[in-house]
Amino acid sequence: MSADKSSAGVRACELLIRNAYVVTMDERRSKFFAGAIAIDGRDIVAVGPEREVASRFAPRRIIDAGGSLVHPGLIDMHYHASFHMVGKMIEERDTSKEDPGPWVARQYTGLINAMREEDEYANALLACLDMLRNGVTAFMDPGTAREPDTIATAARGTGIRASVAEPWLMDHRGPQLADIEGAPIDRARCRNLLGNQLWRNKDPETRVRGHVAIFGMGAESEELATAAKHCAEAAGAPFTMHQSQSLDDTEFDDKRFGKHAVVHLFERGILGGNCVFAHMDVLRPDEYAPVVQSGLSVVWSINAWYYGTRRYVRNPMPALFHSGVNVTLGLDVSKAGGFGCNQIYTNYVLARDQGDYVSPEDLLAMHTLNGARAMQQGDRLGSLEVGKRADIVIRTNAVPEAVPAHNMERQHLLVAGSKSIDTVIVDGAIVVKGGRSTLLDEAAVYDLASRAAARMRERAGV
Repeated sequence: MSADKSSAGVRACELLIRNAYVVTMDERRSKFFAGAIAIDGRDIVAVGPEREVASRFAPRRIIDAGGSLVHPGLIDMHYHASFHMVGKMIEERDTSKEDPGPWVARQYTGLINAMREEDEYANALLACLDMLRNGVTAFMDPGTAREPDTIATAARGTGIRASVAEPWLMDHRGPQLADIEGAPIDRARCRNLLGNQLWRNKDPETRVRGHVAIFGMGAESEELATAAKHCAEAAGAPFTMHQSQSLDDTEFDDKRFGKHAVVHLFERGILGGNCVFAHMDVLRPDEYAPVVQSGLSVVWSINAWYYGTRRYVRNPMPALFHSGVNVTLGLDVSKAGGFGCNQIYTNYVLARDQGDYVSPEDLLAMHTLNGARAMQQGDRLGSLEVGKRADIVIRTNAVPEAVPAHNMERQHLLVAGSKSIDTVIVDGAIVVKGGRSTLLDEAAVYDLASRAAARMRERAGV
């Protein structure tokens, strides 16, 4: 049949995904209930109704999606990959009657300081595997890996996309994580290292890119924040930092600026369309307009808000999203929740819990197209469109949570979650098949990670 098609002028392609409910996440939110996607090399070359796509292409391979949901790869815009096991190892404790900040800082600081290079690699490798098996095909590290090459090596070994930055850039003593070994309060060091990972972007097809990051949360001077924003802007790259995560760092910034922090940053020109600010949980009424007007991307990271500020402030992310802000998702650390649909489910439920509503499809948009925009990769990633890279999640209906296949976005994203993920494609390559990595010996990864975790606990005394 392929030869006959080719002789009739039908184009050859590497892969055809057929019998799929394709949710493209393009600007029109196009969907194809009996859809197909043609892939050649790393690119999507056709997407639409199967009867049209299949008639135009002669594929070398075919994947039958069984009528299940197919959507773009998820993008996590704020994950500390080298801390992947840290959140899992801190002591479980009731902090309902105390400020959890000091206790969490002691636990995190001890385990982070107990990490060596081989431990950081084990954390990052396990994190990348965890992400891929949960449908995350790209992530941004916030600039807290001691050695960015460690993250890059782990990413390349698993097949995931990543963006890395120079680590722990702080020139002002803030209220959180100020005692990390290898993270001096040093302005000259910050200026020397700022943007040093941007060389990775010279290859437009690289899966491991670079961005500009400073730690933030009161640990940055206005001069450093301005320099970081301009450095990234000149390179067409993202600039990211933590901001307004908890009451302590927000009050710290209010005091030093003499006004609400986000208002000050906006007035000083530090907010902009290439900026990706994580957390932003403590926003006051006068800070919403600057976020909207600046074009800032904001990372909705549920863990920090849930543990640190939920009792004191209303989560601003649903309101920001409905105001047109480019809200994205980022797990931060793996503790109370996991990647992908676990995060979508948690955000959905907690939004409804405070009287807001964000639909499963809107949360998918945050986790795909909005993430790609924040990463300055909206022309390549985040949706299933011709000319974009083939980063795709193929699900299966052959799990009880996915039946009946009536409202498939809700069933798969909220109910079935990662259980229904069958195949994950990154850059046209199948990196997860049948729910397992095609590139790694998973048992070996788990053994490597377990041994690293034991070493870290012993050194930290936890």
